[in-house]
This record gives sequence, C-alpha cells and structure tokens, in this order.
Amino acid sequence: MQHLLIKTAERLISSGCKKCYKRSIHASNLTHQAAGKRNKDLFTPSPFKRSNKINIDDNFSVQRDLREGDNTYGVRRYLLLSRDNDHGDSTQKPTITASINASKNILFGAQLHAKQSGDYIADYFAACEPLLDIAKEDASINGQQVQALAALNGLSSWVTECLERDGEGSQVLTSLLHGEQSNILLDNDKEEQVKKQGSTSSSNRRARQNVKRQSAKIILDNESDRILMVDAIRAIATGVPRPGHSVVGQGTYRDGEEGWKALAWEYSNLATVPFSASNGVPGLEEVSLYKSRDGEVAKIEHLASVEAEYLKVAGGAMARMFFV
Repeated sequence: MQHLLIKTAERLISSGCKKCYKRSIHASNLTHQAAGKRNKDLFTPSPFKRSNKINIDDNFSVQRDLREGDNTYGVRRYLLLSRDNDHGDSTQKPTITASINASKNILFGAQLHAKQSGDYIADYFAACEPLLDIAKEDASINGQQVQALAALNGLSSWVTECLERDGEGSQVLTSLLHGEQSNILLDNDKEEQVKKQGSTSSSNRRARQNVKRQSAKIILDNESDRILMVDAIRAIATGVPRPGHSVVGQGTYRDGEEGWKALAWEYSNLATVPFSASNGVPGLEEVSLYKSRDGEVAKIEHLASVEAEYLKVAGGAMARMFFV
C-alpha cells in the first residue's frame, strides 16, 4: 500500500493541487528542539542539513531515508530508530519504532512498528508525534505549505453500521436515505477556506462546525438519482455488488463518488484530539495525529488508493490535510 500511496502523492503534486524524551518514549509530548526552531525567512533550513540522522535523546534517533538518490525533496521516509545498539555491533540494524513517508511537501503513511508498552494508541502517538514534528519541518524547506494524506480506516464499517440503523449516526446518510434535499451533504472543496482559518479555537469544535456549515453542491434531480447513489454507497461500503451487477466496479465508484466523499468528510471529522482508546474512533488515528499538529481536513481524495484491502476498509478514500 505504501507504494500506491507514494504514487498518489506524486499524482497530487503533478496535478498541481492547490492547494525531549527521558528513559521512556512516553516521557514528553513537547515538540523536539530540532523541529521547533523557526526561521523568519520564507525557506526553513532542514533539520537534516548536516546529517541524515538526528539523535533526539539517549534512546531514539530520527533518520531520513532518501529513495531518489540525493534528492532531499523527493520520495523519502522518516524513521524513528532505537539507539540500543549505538555502541554495539555495527552490523546489526537498529529497530524501527515508527515511520512516516513523504514526497515533496506531502506526508503520509504514519505507522507504528514496535510497541513500547501494551497500549497501542499511547505508543502510536508517543512515537509518531515527535517524528511528525521533524518530518513537517523538513517538508517545508522549499517554502510550500505542508500537506498530509491520512488513511480513513474503518470508513466502510462505519457507513455499513449507519445503513443498518437507517442512517442514524450520519447526517449525510440520513439525508440521502430519506430524500431530504437539505444542506447536509458536505462541500468537499474548501481548501482555500481551511488555509485561511486561524488556529485559536478548539480543533474538535472547529471540525464539528465544518460539518454543520459546509453544504454540498450535490443536486439529485430525481428519485432515481437518489436511489442510484444510495445503492452505490451501499455496495462500496459492504463490498456486495448492486442488483444486476456482478462486481463492485468503476461504475459503482463513479455513481457513488459524491456521496462517498461527503460521508468520508463526515467520518474524518469524528477524529478527536487528543485521541484515546475511550473516546477515539478506531481507524482515525492518523487523522488525529495530523490534527494534533494543527492539521485540517481540506478535501477528500476519491480512490486515492486502489489497493484491494484499502478499497474494502475505506472505499479508497483518503483525507488530504493542510497544516495551518
């Protein structure tokens, strides 16, 4: 899937889209000093200016792994590495604790590889937040606004559950199922507005306001159009082909596109900051991670990944986010 995400990031770029730890990894949620120093000029010097590896404390380091020769702004990977073997066997590879991928100014694929405790959620954020701080800094070296592509794991299950409850839990789906042409469906093209928004109010409150305020430009001309879209959404969510169809194919994704993007937008705004096992939505960890560092959902990318497993869990949709 990472390979496909790299291709997605490259496609978005080429299409001109506008838009200190102590002994434990859980010891601090402060921004690392290497990523916290801001240059007053337009271009920010890379934290990896002198070396592709930064020691952030006695236990961990961050390494930038370039994938396109010496191109520091091309496809690359940021790795949070254990320093357990710094003074031991030089042939032994360090343990990768977490990673984030990047292509130009777009970050994606934040993953936890090695658990530090029995709490996956706490480990994920403790490892990925400081890694994200440094990756964001490095991705801004050319003066471009840093973006992220966030996975929406669990979207299909959420839509399916809402369908089983006759739309309960989703304003978008309730509107579609009952044929209400109110301003419930979400406008999915608010990049400029997001970039201009300040960050003084609560991120979660702002997200809720976005869901209520933004109206869709989806006009269903007649009842048959509404049924067509609902049937397509149901097929995408469940993986069961529409009546008269043998597969969930391109036509299904086309017919359900606008409704699925609206649902994906609504789902992405369920991401909480801070995220916890008690109040977080499983599958939205990456969205919450980027939100914790002032990321805002700007747009839903339809079929951003067409990897079979991701089509199953999220219908291929991903959230494109801007760091404001």
